[in-house]
Amino acid sequence: MHKKLLVVISLFALLISCTACTGRATLVIQTPNGPEIRIYGDGVDATFENGVLKLNKAENSYLSDVTVDGERVWAVNDSCKIGNYTPETEIRVTAETLSEKPEQEITSLLLSLYDTTQNAYSLTWHSEKQDAFQVVFTENPTGTQYTVDAFSDEASEDYVNRAVIYDLKAGTEYSYTIFNSAGQAKYSAAFTTAEASPESVTFLHVSDTQDEEYNGAVWEKLMADAQTHTEKIDLIMHTGDMVQYGNQEALWTQMLSHVRKYVSSIPIMLVSGNHSYWSDYTDGTDDIEYNHTTVKLPKQDTENGQYYSFDYGDIHFVVLSSGDSSKKGVGKEQLAWLQSDLASTEKSWIIVSIHNPLYSPGKYGSSEDRNGVALALRESLAPVLNQYDVDLVLQGHDHVFALTYPMDANSTPLQTKTVTENGCTYFEAPTAPVYLMSGAAGNQNRGVVDEYNPAFFAKTKALDDNTAGYSVITVTKEKLTATYYEYDYANNKPVSEYSWGIIKEAA
Repeated sequence: MHKKLLVVISLFALLISCTACTGRATLVIQTPNGPEIRIYGDGVDATFENGVLKLNKAENSYLSDVTVDGERVWAVNDSCKIGNYTPETEIRVTAETLSEKPEQEITSLLLSLYDTTQNAYSLTWHSEKQDAFQVVFTENPTGTQYTVDAFSDEASEDYVNRAVIYDLKAGTEYSYTIFNSAGQAKYSAAFTTAEASPESVTFLHVSDTQDEEYNGAVWEKLMADAQTHTEKIDLIMHTGDMVQYGNQEALWTQMLSHVRKYVSSIPIMLVSGNHSYWSDYTDGTDDIEYNHTTVKLPKQDTENGQYYSFDYGDIHFVVLSSGDSSKKGVGKEQLAWLQSDLASTEKSWIIVSIHNPLYSPGKYGSSEDRNGVALALRESLAPVLNQYDVDLVLQGHDHVFALTYPMDANSTPLQTKTVTENGCTYFEAPTAPVYLMSGAAGNQNRGVVDEYNPAFFAKTKALDDNTAGYSVITVTKEKLTATYYEYDYANNKPVSEYSWGIIKEAA
């Protein structure tokens, strides 16, 4: 009788065994009707109940990774909500022991949207040494606190640290403080999550901030100027070339130190630019955007850039990598993913961001010796963007301002009715995407070239000396309104502006 009872109990008890894994002790926990938990390293144990993984760390141990079927997840208050799971689900927990508690600073800090389906936000920053950072988030005004264990991974010159917090309340302010393992508070800021169904969304389009003379000081002035033109900035879309040499972490540190108060409180979404995938600017370094921002990516090779999508309000944003293929810009796998992604969205607006332009009056869009990628993108990408009713394509790379007419799949500008409201000219119910370049947000100004086709463009403008540009774009259910601002950063004064827009439905 006692033997039978022991057999029954063993079917429901945790099965614990020790083996070796790359020189470490491995604790294997098989939960009843649940996932298998594999723990690598010492100083941590785990339980699993009702879809929640609970972790218990020893005083000198920290988490260096937690994955569910190969996908990384972050522990919030020492717990991870696993979601859907089966007995075949495999959870891997990796723990390290602290040999030292370095009193170090943090650099290159960015706030991003990690996964909008879970209302999850991410923080990414760099440090000289690997460390067991923690981030304490506080929900305001309730004061409820959530502690997230950051993961610290080796980058090209230092370490990249990532923390993700999930299931935040809509339209709510959260403050946060980043602590190093020595217990020092290294940075504090706050951000407000997106409303559940916002009536409008306002975002900035900036691009090509790179320059070695100012390296962020120009962008900082543009951010300050932007706040005089709008009551809120929900997010920033940066269409590539953050710094001149993507492999040099010192440039990222300098660039982002200038705008830290903005990019630590406003989510910024990065597009991979050629200064992160052309060998002249990378010196063999890979995964440059991947090592500076944390977003939930579809399965892909991030060596030469990354692609992903997210929703904000009634907008579906798509970020593409034009570094995927040296001759065609966007490779087959990315193109197949794009078609599937666009087919699955039900949002009213679709906005695509890419670095290398399809249409530009600058040299990379119009000069015969430089526009090979632009022509290839028109051939492969334009039909897809038209098929799935993309509204707007944000571009970079050529450092000029340019707005096209709605362009069909064959690169033909379409005659579209326009209406003018409050000095803004709107395309009324266009049947093809329009393409926008918002100049350079650094000091590398360029002009239009003689070969450009004026029939493509509703407006073009080369940036004047000592000026930089950006766009403020506001989207409602029925209307997209954009204003391009050119700013004289040498004399700290606005130079010019131009407003345009899209009305979704014909009157």
